[in-house]
Amino acid sequence: MPSTLLSPDSSARHRSQELLEQFPELAAVPGFPQARILTDYVLGRRSGELDVSGRATEGTFVDAEAVAGLPHEVLIVDDGQGLQSRLLSEIVPVRTYNDRVDEARTVAEVADQASAIDDLAVFAPEAQEVWAIVNAPKATQALAETIAAVQAHVTTIVVIGRSDSMSRAVNKELARGFARVDVSPGVGKHRMIIGSRPLSSPSLPSFPKHSRIDHPATGPLQVRAHGACFSGVKSDEGSAALLTALAAESESAEAQSSEARSAETQLAETQLAEAGPGSPNSVLDLGCGNGWLLTAAMQVTAAEKGTGVDVSKAAVASTRETADANGLDVETILADATDVQALTGADSSVRTGGHDLILLNPPFHQGTTIETATAAGLMRTAAELLAPGGRVFTVYNSHLHYRETLERVIGPSEQVARTSKFTVVRSLRRG
Repeated sequence: MPSTLLSPDSSARHRSQELLEQFPELAAVPGFPQARILTDYVLGRRSGELDVSGRATEGTFVDAEAVAGLPHEVLIVDDGQGLQSRLLSEIVPVRTYNDRVDEARTVAEVADQASAIDDLAVFAPEAQEVWAIVNAPKATQALAETIAAVQAHVTTIVVIGRSDSMSRAVNKELARGFARVDVSPGVGKHRMIIGSRPLSSPSLPSFPKHSRIDHPATGPLQVRAHGACFSGVKSDEGSAALLTALAAESESAEAQSSEARSAETQLAETQLAEAGPGSPNSVLDLGCGNGWLLTAAMQVTAAEKGTGVDVSKAAVASTRETADANGLDVETILADATDVQALTGADSSVRTGGHDLILLNPPFHQGTTIETATAAGLMRTAAELLAPGGRVFTVYNSHLHYRETLERVIGPSEQVARTSKFTVVRSLRRG
């Protein structure tokens, strides 16, 4: 595969190379190849050397005056490393949007010339020719919601990603809002899929998506999910396993409590204390996703208060709307749950040692790579936030063997459930 879209002797190639040489430190940062492709594409379109598909225009007429200033503004969505925003802001006004709050901070640090927006729904540019650059998400629904949010305000959407992960679903979603869809040549391991000529009557989906999740412990509960929310409107197997274990313990504690009240003996009271607490006052879900697990846990434990924390704007919105749909009032917090200081700031209701029941269903993949650092960070946060006598329920893929880490970081830990794929462990705060 070629390393650039531009021919070696082109003026755009020379301009791109000069720009890249200003930032030699960026070449070793993950994401640089895609940032370079986009830089080449914008400069190639402006010079008339590339057409909308990213192919050479040699032999075809190009109105040099019409393309000279393209685009007038760029919106970059989910630029995790900030490299695209940094380079493109040297040649065009850039606005950025990131679903993840930690990535938004990275972009703000790396590309301080770019202007961030917090909500795609309020994106309303005044420029005539506006392009959106979207880093291809794993979930097609995330792309669909992004396209639906910006289609009316842009002339072109460029979806960029690894060639092996750019499925025909990308073309299909772009075709719902644009009359023309092009696939660029591959550059290295990457390529672009480009939607242009916006349709005046697009067939775009609406969000959040609505569904129900039925679990034996709760019956059917309403669930809402925005496109970038993990697992969408479905219950992932890990969350279902955690809820099953939590419900079983809650039923056991309630039964033992009834026996203790009827017997009124010291022995029964001792047994009840050893069995653990009954109904918690509060449930804290670190990584709340679509909010189904938090909502269901509040129902099976009769908890008075629920709080969901997630690094994703889509997840926080989904949790809030799921709780509302089930008649519950929960607090949602957009924050990196591995950062205890940020989570327990002066304006936050989350307090050290203030939560009776904490739920953990940590991610264990970053792309196709197993990643355990986030899980370890969530465990440390749970240890800080757990109230005396409180419990942490953690579910994880069994091959990861997190129990020893939970024991070391939080306190005494016991396996309470195991399926073919997942293990559920209950941890108590170390005295």
